[in-house]
Amino acid sequence: MKVTFFKRGKPKQFNLKTRYYDPKKEEDELRKRRYERKKEEYQFNPDDMKNEMAYRWGMNRESNSSFNKRYTSLNRILLTALILAVVMAILYFAKTA
Repeated sequence: MKVTFFKRGKPKQFNLKTRYYDPKKEEDELRKRRYERKKEEYQFNPDDMKNEMAYRWGMNRESNSSFNKRYTSLNRILLTALILAVVMAILYFAKTA
């Protein structure tokens, strides 16, 4: 007969439910929902509105990404030129004074 002071529990079982993600199918489903909303018999659903806003926000960010990259690089160049001009002006006026 074995005496134990601490009883160990069994390890947790690993239970993985596989999920398949098909981006084309999901995109078709979202497009279908958008079309359904345009019909007159559509019932308002807040989750659909949330998904639509997220979709449109993402599209807006994607379309502006190249513009933002160009704008950021231009700002970086201008800031570097400004700093360089200030440093050169300080060095020039420091020598003359």
